Amino acid sequence: MKKYILPLMIIALGVGLLAPSAQALQTVTLTEGTTQFVEISQKDLNVIKVPTAGSLKAYTTSRVLDVKMEGDSIYVNLTDKVNTQPQELFVVAGSGTYLLMLMPKGIPAELIVARTPSETVQDAEVWEKSHDHVTGLKELIKAMYLEIPPMGFSMTKERKDVTNWLGTQRQLVARYTGASMEGEVHVLKNLSDKPIRVTENEFYSRGILAVSVENHDIPPGGSTMIYIAGNTASQRDVDKTTKRYNPLNVLGTGNKGGAAVVTKPLDKGK
Repeated sequence: MKKYILPLMIIALGVGLLAPSAQALQTVTLTEGTTQFVEISQKDLNVIKVPTAGSLKAYTTSRVLDVKMEGDSIYVNLTDKVNTQPQELFVVAGSGTYLLMLMPKGIPAELIVARTPSETVQDAEVWEKSHDHVTGLKELIKAMYLEIPPMGFSMTKERKDVTNWLGTQRQLVARYTGASMEGEVHVLKNLSDKPIRVTENEFYSRGILAVSVENHDIPPGGSTMIYIAGNTASQRDVDKTTKRYNPLNVLGTGNKGGAAVVTKPLDKGK
């Protein structure tokens, strides 16, 4: 059976030119029967926008949440500024009722964009089709660095340990999901007493198409951000089926396989 190894794109971001946004943005996909966890600011006013809800209502039984509504926006203020307990917020949008679990944190004001699954996928498809494949991967990496999800992409914050090297700790901290593309943000910490050096190729595995490492040299106790982009699990299943019935394979003229390819690094100003 022929083996196919997808090219790995190494993207060098112009970190100095990509200043993170001052306003934190989260996107969530509303799903009935599923609790969505979102972080909110303890001290500042938070805004939850449901752009295409039509009719919109919000309810809470919490005594420490001040909830107001205007148009497609829900304004949430924590009256107890030191409270860190999760607070329930029920959102009635269109024909569905959804539960948001608000997690108070010592962070600046949050803008949370809530979308229904069908709307999110449609917008993500439009965004993905507006770029060629290589440009789309680069733009997804940039978006993760800036913490601004591309149009239609959902962003979920996570704390999952994915350590696989001795002397280090690696955590998956955020996931960006579109129609066929997906990105992850990892934090790699050096737990040893010696400096270590990492390269993008070391994070290659099946399904990963692009990687960017913020700092290649990590001192003892230091850490670096890693941005990884590839296809969603559903898209990978589609690709497997397509390859299985690729007529070129039947004719014996398909790709013979080969090593991973490193593409030209991304220009800082682009």
